[in-house]
Parts: sequence; structure tokens; C-alpha cells
Amino acid sequence: MSMASVVFVCTGNICRSVTAERVLEHHLRINGTEAVVDSAGISDEEAGNPIDPRQARVLAAAGYRTDDHAARQITVDWLAERDLAVAMTARHYRALQRLIEQIPAEAAPELRMLREFDPRLAPDGSEDGSESESVGRGQGRGISGAAEPGAPAPDVPDPWYGELKDFEETLETIEVSVPGITDHLHALAEKSA
Repeated sequence: MSMASVVFVCTGNICRSVTAERVLEHHLRINGTEAVVDSAGISDEEAGNPIDPRQARVLAAAGYRTDDHAARQITVDWLAERDLAVAMTARHYRALQRLIEQIPAEAAPELRMLREFDPRLAPDGSEDGSESESVGRGQGRGISGAAEPGAPAPDVPDPWYGELKDFEETLETIEVSVPGITDHLHALAEKSA
């Protein structure tokens, strides 16, 4: 079986996407699975910066690696080398769609949103199978609720404007989604074998 590859993408690559990268790496290492796992941002605003100190604190407390990270911006060439691109929000999803359109179909990665793998979501995108309103905090971020029109799943809220508990919620959302991503990577590797 060949090794699958995934890139997680958020805005600046200092909170959500790098958290997903580190959680999945940890999960794969524990399970003895190999895959290429990395992360990027749609913006170059944070390029070269380490993990946000608040996110690093939450990751370290949960036993995840926080060293050796410099934020990077996603590129068309990078996407063409991945089997799967996972967006954190509908905005990131749309930005990745525009980049993927520049890649020949046979080289284009599959594009998904992280919360498509969240087992807490019902088919309508609400949590726990019930309709839920977006709970606005900080800069209009919603913790739950239905997906934005045209998006396959709800956003992973940006903790950057929030408090430590927002970073913890981001980690929790990513952790519950990682088993589904792992299964999907196995399926992609088998398909390309």
C-alpha cells in the first residue's frame, strides 16, 4: 500500500491547521501508520511564525509536539503533491477550490472540510443530531450550527480572538475528527495502491 498525504489549511497556520497536523501525526504514530502530514495557511501574514503560544500551551498540556514549526502559505504546487486537502472553514475551502482549479484533474487533491469527519455532527450539519444556533463569540465566530451555504460542513471556529477555552475547544473538535481522517487516509492509500 502506498503512503497517503494530507495538508490541513487554515488562515495563518499558527492555530487550527498546525493543531490538526500535530494531532494526526500523534494518532498515526501511536497506530503505526505512515502518511505525509503537514499544514499551511491561505495567507502569508504569519509566514515563519511558530505556533500561537496559547495553542502551543493547549497542545503541550494534551501531550502533543509543539516544536519545529514555521507557518507557511499553501501553494498550487504543494496541493498537487497531496492526496487530501482539509480546510478548517468555508472561506478556506473556497480559497483551496480556486487553487485546485489550477491543477490538472489527475493531480488534484480531494478537498474536504475538517468537520466532515466530526462524528458529533448529524447529516444536516447540526451537533448531536439536533438543530442548533450558531453561538457567536469574539469576532462573530460560531461554535456550532449548520454549515455555511455551499460548504459541506460547519467551520472550525478561529480561537485566535478568544480565550484559552476556545483553544481547548479547537483541540477537542480536531481530536474527535482525527479517527475519521485516519480511516479516510487508509482508503485513499488503498485506492492509489
